[in-house]
Amino acid sequence: MTAEAGKSAAVSSFRGFGTALPEHTIDGAQSLALLADFWPRLRGATPEPVTRHLVAPADWLMQPRSLGETMRLYGEHAPRLARLASCQALDAAGVAPREIDMVISVSCTGYLLPSLDVRLAAEIGLRSDVIRLPITELGCSGGAAAIAAAHRHLAAFPDHRVLVVAVEVSSLTFQHGDRSIDNLTASMVFGDGAAATVMGGDGARRRLTVRGAASRLLPDTASALGFDLRDTGFHVVLDRRLPQLIERNLGEVVEDFRARRGIDQVGFYAVHAGGPRVFDAVEASLGLRPQELALSRRVFREVGNLSSASVFFSMAALAPLGGDGLAIAFGPGVSIELTHLRWNE
Repeated sequence: MTAEAGKSAAVSSFRGFGTALPEHTIDGAQSLALLADFWPRLRGATPEPVTRHLVAPADWLMQPRSLGETMRLYGEHAPRLARLASCQALDAAGVAPREIDMVISVSCTGYLLPSLDVRLAAEIGLRSDVIRLPITELGCSGGAAAIAAAHRHLAAFPDHRVLVVAVEVSSLTFQHGDRSIDNLTASMVFGDGAAATVMGGDGARRRLTVRGAASRLLPDTASALGFDLRDTGFHVVLDRRLPQLIERNLGEVVEDFRARRGIDQVGFYAVHAGGPRVFDAVEASLGLRPQELALSRRVFREVGNLSSASVFFSMAALAPLGGDGLAIAFGPGVSIELTHLRWNE
């Protein structure tokens, strides 16, 4: 575990959250009906009670297209969703765009150069000297890693304001000619959306705060989760052993983090909405009661797995509670991102 996991006096706070979802939706039954044309074994299967939001109608998204067309669509939709979520977060925080000192943008489902934050800065009016940090290759754990980076920055510059925004257009990664279980699983759980937060370097009253963060790489798991970039675009890699890897390793990682942070008891959780099998693995590894992940499971049912943006949706939905909390996200590596949370009274 990194030294940052140790006890620290640094406190940063979430000043406001914002979320944005595209207008097209699909539920579990509709998804199964469409995917059965590609995987006939799905006919008669019981659908998951999950709704996902998409940037275009599902049947259109399932048609073949070139990598160039996919990136064009990403360049059209990702900045729009990021802008909507960012503006909502700024409004909720009562912070003007020109008051932002640093912007951290996160995305793994597309590629832009100049990076997403350049377009965002121009569209919402960030200062020309704003510090920019784009994060592009951390997958589903990218949102939690960005919060950790913002927390570290605010420890050094507590008077700064940091805008963190994560946007994913996972539907564009569907591969028409790929009949793998990986492509099927991704098609059933991932959705499109964006989330943002404004963070400050203080522990303002009645705000959710960050007290520390840490990251752990699990050895010999680099091939278990990620993307394989081919001529047709991103092909998702989702090793079916992932839930077992989480169940086998998460307990020890969390126990070490809690000891270093001085957390006697975890009163609430915000877990990346990876899907039912991921939630089951977290519960089994940490010995949790079903109600302790009820909020995170609800986020998954309502919007699906939004990759790096998921943990923001879970944290934004937290109600003020006493004691210490824990945010958990998983990403390629396999990496586990942990965030020590606490509500200031």
